[in-house]
Amino acid sequence: MIKRIYISVLLLAMGAMVFAQTTEGGGFTARGDITAIYTLGNAELSQALGSGKGDGAYETEKNGYYTSANAYLEYKPEEFKPGDFLEAYLKVAATHRNGSFYEPLSLEYYGKGDFSVSFDTYYGRASIFDAIALDLPVKFFLKAGKYKTETAYFGKISKYETESVLYMLKTANTYNYQIEALYSGTENNPFKLYGLFTTNYKFNEATSRLYDNDGSVSDHGLPVVGKYDSQLFASVRLEDFDLAGNKLSVEADYALNGADIYSGNSVGGAFRFVLDPNDKIKIPLGLSIGWFEKNIDVLSGTAGAVVGIRDTTSMRDTFAAGVGSGLQWTLNDAMRLDANLAGAFYNINHIYRDPLSIISLSLDAQFTYKQFLFGAGFVAGSLTDAVWQTKDGKEYTAVDSGGIKKTYFFAENMGYEIYTGLKFIPFERGGSKVDGKFIIGFNQNKGISINNTLESRADGQIKYRQVDSKSGSGDMLETGGLFVKMEMKF
Repeated sequence: MIKRIYISVLLLAMGAMVFAQTTEGGGFTARGDITAIYTLGNAELSQALGSGKGDGAYETEKNGYYTSANAYLEYKPEEFKPGDFLEAYLKVAATHRNGSFYEPLSLEYYGKGDFSVSFDTYYGRASIFDAIALDLPVKFFLKAGKYKTETAYFGKISKYETESVLYMLKTANTYNYQIEALYSGTENNPFKLYGLFTTNYKFNEATSRLYDNDGSVSDHGLPVVGKYDSQLFASVRLEDFDLAGNKLSVEADYALNGADIYSGNSVGGAFRFVLDPNDKIKIPLGLSIGWFEKNIDVLSGTAGAVVGIRDTTSMRDTFAAGVGSGLQWTLNDAMRLDANLAGAFYNINHIYRDPLSIISLSLDAQFTYKQFLFGAGFVAGSLTDAVWQTKDGKEYTAVDSGGIKKTYFFAENMGYEIYTGLKFIPFERGGSKVDGKFIIGFNQNKGISINNTLESRADGQIKYRQVDSKSGSGDMLETGGLFVKMEMKF
C-alpha cells in the first residue's frame, strides 16, 4: 500500500511539473474512442448450458452486449530538452459486457462488467540524459505507474490474429517500474532500436507461488501460503528498419511469471517484413515463435482463471509458432483490398494428459469502396482431428474425474464472419480528427475458434452448447449471431 501511495504521489508531482512548464497546451494530446456492439443470439433452447458455467453462459438470455469508452491524455514533448524532459500518460476506461467463463483451450475468461469508470492506465516517463542536459544519440528512460508491458506483436498480420502466439508474454496491468534505452537511427533511416526491462513494484513478492509439482494432485494449482516469486519482462526490438524501401521489425522477449501467475519462464521472438514494391501494393510477412514453461493456457489466452484452475495450472512446456501474410492493395482512390492468410501450430504438454498438437488456420478479407466496407473471414481452430486424453496407466481422479478423452474435430472448431458497413468521412473538430464506422454482420464461432473474431467480440457474445457435438466429455461451445456495431474515434 505504501509503495502504491508513493508511486501515485510521484505521478501527480510529475503531472504538476508538466503542467507548470507547458503553456497553451503545447505537447498535449487528447484522444478517445467509443465502441458499442449488440448481438441478437440465434441459439435454440436446447443449446442452453444451464446454471453454473458463469458469466456469458446461455442460461435464459442469449443476446449479447459490449460497450466500451476510453479517454487518453498524453503529454509528450516533440523534442526532449533540459527543463522539458517528462512524459505523462493517463487512460480512463469504462466497459460493459456479459463476459466469458473459462473453457480450456478455447475460451478466455472475462468477468461480467458493469459500466463503471476506472483509471485503467497511468504512468510517468522521464528522459534521464535530457534531464541533465547530456546530448547523446541514445535516450535513456525511467518509467513508473500502472500499466502492462507486452510484446510488440511484430508477427501479427491477420485481422483474426490467429498467428498471435505471444499473447501471454506480458506483465499484468499493475504498478510497475521500467528501464528503457532507445536509439532512433539516422535521418535517412529513422528506425528504432530499443531495449526495456520491467518489473513489478513488489519485486520478489509479485505473484504467489502455486503447488505445481507433478505428484501434488490434491493441492495442485492452489497458492502456497506465504510463498511468492518475482515477475519481470525484458525485450529487445528493432522497429521499421529500412531495407531498400522495405520495412523490417524484429523482437526478442522474455518473461518470468508472465500474466501475473506462477508460470515460470517464457521466451519468444517475432519479425515482420513489409515488402513495398510500389505505392499501390504492400505485402506484409510475419513470424512468431514462443516457448512457455508452465501454467499458461496459450490457446485460450488466459492464465489462472477463476473456473478450471486445474486445467490451466497443469499445462507444461508449450511450444507455439505462428505465421501470417497479406496483401494490401490500393486499386485507385476509391477502392482498396486487404486480404490475410495466417496459421499457427501449438504443442501442449500436460501433467495428467497426453501431449496435444493443434494446427489453426484463418483467412480474412476486406474490400473498401469509397466509404463502404465489405468483409468476411473463415477460421479453423483445428485443421485435423486432435485427441486430448488422460495419460495411459494414470488415474488422476481429482483432476480428470476418472479420465478424460476429447477429440477436437474440424467441424466443431471452425468459425466464419461476414459484415458490411459504412466508414464515416473524417472531419476536424476542436483540433482533433474524428472518424468511425457502422457495421452490420453475422458470425458463428465454434470450439477453439471461439476467441477469433473480426468485427464482433467474444467477451460480448453469449456462449451456448453446440448441436449434436460428438467430441466426448464436456460441452463443445459455440457463439455468434446477428450483430450491429458503432465505433467512434476522436
